[in-house]
Amino acid sequence: MNTLLGPESSQAGQPRAVCSKQADAGLDSLLTALLNARTAMKAELSSWPPATQRQVTVRHDLLAALEAYTTGLLARGLSPPPSLRDELALQRNLGSRR
Repeated sequence: MNTLLGPESSQAGQPRAVCSKQADAGLDSLLTALLNARTAMKAELSSWPPATQRQVTVRHDLLAALEAYTTGLLARGLSPPPSLRDELALQRNLGSRR
């Protein structure tokens, strides 16, 4: 199964089916964790009023997921896509400012 269903594709109450193009159970779990962290960050950024400490925690979780997925790709001899590298650099930069 080489499909990737984002948060918008999941049905209410149903877990998302996430498979990387390089179908590997370890990489799939890292990708699922990354997508969940992105979803949590999006939700936290859209919450009102903003909870600064919660945003810091969720951003830290997103950075950890990005780092783990990137490391997983590199361990398998795969290059992270440019957009992933850019997102990782952005989150590292934002994390270093706190």
